[in-house]
Amino acid sequence: MGNLKKLREKKKLSQGQLSIRSGVNLQTIKAYEQRTRNINHAQGDILNRLANALDCAIEDLLEDDPASRA
Repeated sequence: MGNLKKLREKKKLSQGQLSIRSGVNLQTIKAYEQRTRNINHAQGDILNRLANALDCAIEDLLEDDPASRA
């Protein structure tokens, strides 16, 4: 499970509620949670809106990059 979904569920928000609260398109949120889009490559504005809606740091939304592991 990705960080976005964990944080959203911790706040007891549905994807739709997060979309309304953040102003980020519902399909975009679904794509990040289903990992069909990489949240690490999201625009700064989207990351900022999601972080504000979830009351977390942008870094909390980002996923570990397996390529950077030693």
